[in-house]
This record gives sequence, structure tokens and C-alpha cells, in this order.
Amino acid sequence: MMNNTKDETNVHRTLIVDAPAEFVWAALSDPKLTHLSLAWSLKGELQRGKRFQWLVRDETGADEVAAEGTVLTMFPGQRLRYSHYDVRSGLPDEPASRTTVDLHLIPEDVDRTRLELWQGDFDGLPHAARRAREAGRQWVERLVGVKRVAEELSRSEAA
Repeated sequence: MMNNTKDETNVHRTLIVDAPAEFVWAALSDPKLTHLSLAWSLKGELQRGKRFQWLVRDETGADEVAAEGTVLTMFPGQRLRYSHYDVRSGLPDEPASRTTVDLHLIPEDVDRTRLELWQGDFDGLPHAARRAREAGRQWVERLVGVKRVAEELSRSEAA
């Protein structure tokens, strides 16, 4: 089977979280939790059309902007879609340097949520397939953090 270049320049990840969608949403969008779940702190409001930033701590402990985005679509507890610009990419801050992140929460049953992630399209960026692979590796780590935080929130709520 031939490789589809388009597939190489997009990231697809699916994760089952043993928690209701409200807790998964909190892990993805609550500024008090994102540094625990995503390893990035959220600065700004997640509202359609609004810009926001993802911050990381540098070696001195100061906040540094890692990425910026604009919310394209938002249905709280269900879906978040935003443009994504990696500030550290070395690419110019222009529309052609942005990808799109789409996070979709699908209830599987009362206490289980399927989180589907898509990020693309890296096609057209320099080293597109490499950038997509790296983003995919980073998302695996972040989604594991989302799962951990959401499940801990759910357990503490049930206790």
C-alpha cells in the first residue's frame, strides 16, 4: 500500500478516558488545570474568534510563549477547534505557518469519553512530515496527561 502524503502531514490520535466529558473538557480548557494535563498553561479566553497563548516555563522559571492560537469553533464539553502557531518553529507568524487543532469529545457511556484529536495540515510547511511526526509524539504525551487529570477529577468528584 502506498503512503498518502496527506496522512503523513496530519496527526490523528484517539484516546478513551474513563471520565465524563465535563472532566475531559476541564483538563483541556481550564487554565488552572492545563499546566497539569497539557504541560502548557493557557493564557486568554477560549471563546470563538478570540486569540490565546500556550505558555511553558523556561529554565529560569519564567513563562515563555510556546504557541498561539485563535479559537475557530467551540462547543463547551464537546469540541474545540483552533488555529495553532508554534512560536518556536522558526517560521514567520503568518497564516501559511499555522495548523489547525481539532479536539472532539464523544461520550461513550456515562463515565467514559472518547477524545479524538486531529492536527493538520502541515503540508506546505518545510519538513512537513517531520513536523507532523513530532507534533504527534507531543500529543501522545499531552493526551496521557489529559486522561490522568480528567480521571483524577472524576474520582475526586465521586468520592
